[in-house]
Amino acid sequence: MGSGEREIVEQAVRAALQADYCLAGEGAHGVVQGVNRTLAVGPEQGPVAYGRLYRPAGRSDADIEAELAVLDTVVASSWLDVALAMANRQQRFLTWLQLANAEARPMAVFRVATGEPVWERAEDLRAAGAALAELHGQSRLASLAPCRELATGAEVDRTIAQVGDRWKGGRDRLAAAIADLRKQEADRATGPVGFCHGDFRLANLHRTGDRIVMFDFDDCGQGPQWLDLATIGWWLELAAGDEAAGLWRAFLAGYGQAEDTAELREALRWLVAVQHLRSLEHVWKLRIAVSLASKERGARDER
Repeated sequence: MGSGEREIVEQAVRAALQADYCLAGEGAHGVVQGVNRTLAVGPEQGPVAYGRLYRPAGRSDADIEAELAVLDTVVASSWLDVALAMANRQQRFLTWLQLANAEARPMAVFRVATGEPVWERAEDLRAAGAALAELHGQSRLASLAPCRELATGAEVDRTIAQVGDRWKGGRDRLAAAIADLRKQEADRATGPVGFCHGDFRLANLHRTGDRIVMFDFDDCGQGPQWLDLATIGWWLELAAGDEAAGLWRAFLAGYGQAEDTAELREALRWLVAVQHLRSLEHVWKLRIAVSLASKERGARDER
């Protein structure tokens, strides 16, 4: 996104904050630009809220509304809390933002997650495990959330084929791992089904005392709950190096999984492969979106 387009978006967000959320005078500046765009509301050193412009395609209004309804239904405890969406003047969590280029985007405004970032420390991972166990145990959330089906075999093959040679190394290693799982007939999800966060990693958690505050529920839904375990396990392998095994044991202890059982290990092999695939697919789609946006800017400039 160029500086001109960025200014258009930020002006529209500032206007909506004043008109729809009574946040007059609060600035808005981008902090995350991905499939969704996240803007900090207020001073750079002390935001008062975060605004999220949802992706222009790929999620229905009902899907986004379901995510926001889930957040409003989560029961907070001494172990678990979430960063809630703020209602607008119409007492709705979702606002449609009209941009200057005639594009309309759904937007939600979220309260700032309290606490400090979670780090690769045993006490943090133990607290994260306990909080996730509480979240998974709130069975009512599954009835509100959209259904999240894992990719079928054909979809897996299609995504691998679509990922370009720029990520050839990762793509080929993933394709080999998936082929091996298929030979062993281990290419399916097992374990409990219910509500899952969908992107459960340290970057989406804060900690205050023993309580974990979760945010970024964009991928939440009803599905295999061990997908959340696979996600944090995969990220620990990437980020924590030699410390990953000890941190994983601390997380499992907090989650209430006494040990890394054969059933869990077998399930996680496939779920980690699925998460790796989702990550490659996300990067690939983001690259296409950036390319299309660049072409559209060029076409507008020619006009």
